[in-house]
Amino acid sequence: MQTVQKHDHLFLDISQHAMRLDLLARTALYEEVSLAHKPGLVCPTTQGSHQDMDFALFERSIQSLTYYFQEQCLNGYHEVGFDSIRQCGIQAEQKMMDATAQINTHKGAIFNLGFASAAVGKCFAQDIALNAISISRMIQQTWQEELLHHLERNPNSHGQRMRSQYGITGAIEEVASGFKTVLDIAIPHYLEIYAKTEDKKRASLQALLALMSHLQDTNIVWRGGLSALYIVQDMAKQFLVRGGVLQVDWMQEVKRIEDYFVQHHLSPGGSADLLGVTLFMLKVEHEFRNII
Repeated sequence: MQTVQKHDHLFLDISQHAMRLDLLARTALYEEVSLAHKPGLVCPTTQGSHQDMDFALFERSIQSLTYYFQEQCLNGYHEVGFDSIRQCGIQAEQKMMDATAQINTHKGAIFNLGFASAAVGKCFAQDIALNAISISRMIQQTWQEELLHHLERNPNSHGQRMRSQYGITGAIEEVASGFKTVLDIAIPHYLEIYAKTEDKKRASLQALLALMSHLQDTNIVWRGGLSALYIVQDMAKQFLVRGGVLQVDWMQEVKRIEDYFVQHHLSPGGSADLLGVTLFMLKVEHEFRNII
């Protein structure tokens, strides 16, 4: 009898939880784009390596995604099929492209956080405690097979062209793994710096550089080839080895990396997308830790 009551209570709450989740997802994206000193990426004070994007465009894009993450959370809760989740994402993508005059600001975020939000919904439905690990496991258990073997890939997308040309895996494989890179690399770096500094911005920047040091970022390869990827990974690794954002002169170090990126028209968009996932997972864990 208790279980039924718990589910009834949760059913009444699920729409409210989904609304809160929607705000958390959009806040994570806003914090990601608001973060200064991201090499080659848009923030409030610079366009980075992007001629066609600025901070205001990203704000409009995030605004256009209102209710999308709520919808995907409810999709997960109600256990809709893989194709319904994909179609929901495609519709959000169209709304985003309308808001940005056809400039791709958040395609990666729609894909990544769409599945993450659906996984949160499934965790709610199954009374599973919400944290990065449970979200990751839910994605793997539910959609890994379909993502890797049944999802129709666009052969003309940047990511798929890099995959066929260089054998580099991208966003689809990362989601299918349950965001293994986020769990293994980004979150530990974020938490370590936050514990030492209590500074979310520095922790976020450290997580971004850690992602850049590790990720086979198809955005980098698209713009600069494999050699650019190796240079970028090495720059990020050296920054971390020297202490990252705990260095006395860390701002000058980051500035040097920023200058290199802009000079060579590079943008670590894949790493930025995963920073958004990192912030989202941390927010979900914090917000819903006492729910179940």
